[in-house]
Amino acid sequence: MTTAKELFKPRYSGIIFDLDGTLINSLEDLVDACNQVMLHYGLELKSYQEGKKLIGRGLRNLIKRAVTPEMAKNEALVDEAVALMKDEYAKRYTHKTVAYDGIKDLLRYLHVHKIPFAVCTNKPDGAAKTIVDALFDISEFVDVVGQNDNKPRKPDPTQTLEVAAKMGVAPGDCIYMGDSSVDYETAKNAGMLPVLCTWGFTDPEKLMQYDDAIWIKNPLRAIDALKYGDQMYEIFNEKKQDELKEEE
Repeated sequence: MTTAKELFKPRYSGIIFDLDGTLINSLEDLVDACNQVMLHYGLELKSYQEGKKLIGRGLRNLIKRAVTPEMAKNEALVDEAVALMKDEYAKRYTHKTVAYDGIKDLLRYLHVHKIPFAVCTNKPDGAAKTIVDALFDISEFVDVVGQNDNKPRKPDPTQTLEVAAKMGVAPGDCIYMGDSSVDYETAKNAGMLPVLCTWGFTDPEKLMQYDDAIWIKNPLRAIDALKYGDQMYEIFNEKKQDELKEEE
């Protein structure tokens, strides 16, 4: 006989989050730090809208996209610019950075219901831990893992799988949630369910190419993804594309 506990057991038993554009809106602090680098080299400053297109795959790639093509080819100069970017960003980790609306409610739900969660991001490891500690209760996260020189960055699944193992969750029972193509690729490479949020740094229309992902426009919809997986659309009689439309 099926018990009530078994009947309401979530389809997925853990969730790993990206950080920037998923849990936190760090756009302005990142672009402000980048613009200090631009000033140092006499380059054109970036607007926040322009800066949004630079973010993804780590600070080094951000810098390479921000500087001139000629400078981007000079690895020694890029090294110097990345070091300056790290210094400038460390001065303003949480000056303007905030959690997205609904994220703290989602994390509270996960904690209360004993669903393990963690962060795996391409943001430098020290920065990731500092920001999560400042904006959330870091003790509730099983782990917060950022990029370091000893491990490949996402979409390589190495660190994501290590985090899942630490959570005690098999990859096939885990969600990876992010806002970009890198996050989708990370989830697929790790054998996890990709959940893509439309409030982040990526144009929601670009997420439509990933037909086997779940798209959500409200953080609390991640709870439905945990419970039902891709069947959530059938259960609630919805079209997946509706998640990309603005609420009226």
